[in-house]
Amino acid sequence: MRKYGALALTLGAALALSACGTAEELPKPVAATLEARPAISTERLGSVQEVIFDSVQNADAKLDAKMLEERTTGPFTQMRGAEYKLKKILADSFGLERLSTVAQQTAVSPADSYPHTALSIMEAPQGSNLQTIDVFQQATARDNWMLWGVMDILPGATVPALTVKDEGASLLASTSADGLVASPEDVLAAYSSLNDKDDAQGLTFAEDRLRQTLSAGKESNKTAVEGAGEATMSFKSASEPTISFGTEDGGALVVGQMNLNTQIKGTTEGEKIKLQSTIGTLGSGKAGGEIEVSGTMVADYTVLVAFHVPAADSKDKTIQVVGASDPVLLSVSNG
Repeated sequence: MRKYGALALTLGAALALSACGTAEELPKPVAATLEARPAISTERLGSVQEVIFDSVQNADAKLDAKMLEERTTGPFTQMRGAEYKLKKILADSFGLERLSTVAQQTAVSPADSYPHTALSIMEAPQGSNLQTIDVFQQATARDNWMLWGVMDILPGATVPALTVKDEGASLLASTSADGLVASPEDVLAAYSSLNDKDDAQGLTFAEDRLRQTLSAGKESNKTAVEGAGEATMSFKSASEPTISFGTEDGGALVVGQMNLNTQIKGTTEGEKIKLQSTIGTLGSGKAGGEIEVSGTMVADYTVLVAFHVPAADSKDKTIQVVGASDPVLLSVSNG
């Protein structure tokens, strides 16, 4: 699996006081009123996105994680930087996650509060048939817009239409379940628990390709070390806050980050467990390398997931996973 304009408003006031003026002669202050609007026009954001992707391309060319910080943030910075580590070792045999630079539809949060957030449905990247969901953020008025995260739209999935008004797209609080079957934060926690302990915490999730992939990986690990050791995989919500937009059906499109932790340890005396693939490569620092498990081997991964969360009064309260990134290996420790 690989994968809506803006006004310039100038407020000014001139106050001329004569030397003999009195307090009664002063004009009474009038509160300034800002017209409700999106944080940035889609046209302007399109230009900003070009700059962002050019910056990422420059960082990619040098595999420089520090350069990424110029125009990326949050999960994207973390995940791309981890990909650089493997790319430096594996060179042409490892491909960075492909990015699209052309937005087809964009929704932008209102201008009245920070962080400003935008979500774009992008064309499929070159070499892929899957469109992507790209999320952008501006932390404060003094900060640049940054690329926050990228996910593939899963095959067969439908991204719900977002609620967009004159002031922009409706951004929802992570901890509020108002009008929803559950808060965005609780949805991510329940999905993590479902993968971790097969416990959806009272919520209902449709089957999805990411969960199938993760489940298959868990079983594959157990089979690989059977008779020599044990393998476990745990899942939990990352510390990064969820990003959520209201949808026209009264629900929400929720994007969150989930962390995965794989542990493998030997339990049978005299038996050795050797690991190859990306774990062996990153753990050994060598292309085609392998590591022998010493004590407990720990591999940390992270993944982005996009959910369609139904409204609280929906007849069907099933939560759908509509997008996901590939899980990215962040680190390997052994012993």
